[in-house]
Amino acid sequence: MKTDEHGKHAVTFDRARASSYDGHVHSMWAGYGAMHQIVAEVIVAALPDKEAASLLMVGIGTGSEVTPFARYVGAGVRFTGVDPSADMLAVARERLAAEGLLERTSLHACELRDLARGPLFDGAQMIGVLHHLPGDEARLELLREIAGRLKPGAPFVIGCRAGSDPLLMAVEERRSSAVALPPEVAEQRRKAMASLRVPASEAEVFALLAQAGLVAPRLIFGELHFKVWVTRYEPSTIGA
Repeated sequence: MKTDEHGKHAVTFDRARASSYDGHVHSMWAGYGAMHQIVAEVIVAALPDKEAASLLMVGIGTGSEVTPFARYVGAGVRFTGVDPSADMLAVARERLAAEGLLERTSLHACELRDLARGPLFDGAQMIGVLHHLPGDEARLELLREIAGRLKPGAPFVIGCRAGSDPLLMAVEERRSSAVALPPEVAEQRRKAMASLRVPASEAEVFALLAQAGLVAPRLIFGELHFKVWVTRYEPSTIGA
């Protein structure tokens, strides 16, 4: 993933590296494109109005997660994307402009907590951010920040790494080694991966979601250690 939500980049991205991000991810992650399509399909299916909804994208990066929505929603659906990396957002701006989606997308180079408050969103997604945060306190803070910007009952899709299975780790290491990254980039990535404090299990992720009022997680995509779930925001469950 691109960045965390506390201004600390897991890997520092300049413009050239931001431009090559999607290509590198595709080479290491066979289901990357399919995942984004599935996420869009699931969120759209959960929206009460597919013609005029507002969606929040946390860690929007290069904008690749927005493009699949164009197949399933009306022109009245609007997107708000947040990412601390201005270079990633520059790539997103070019991509979305080329695909006719920029006028429907508001991009913000900041952390979510610094985004001005506005009307509540009809849905949200956050892919590949949670496992970059330093621990449960930071993770829960971010999940509560997202939940507090959603309408009751709104869908929220979250994708992150969970667990550390030696067999799956071996597959990930082989994939990483097969990508022809410059040596300094490969070393930076290795150090970033080694520093991650990944949630130990799905149950650990679910417990955090529940504390933020994000309930009934259902698996919609999985590849090796990376899992994606759809939940919904039910504020009445907080503290219950």
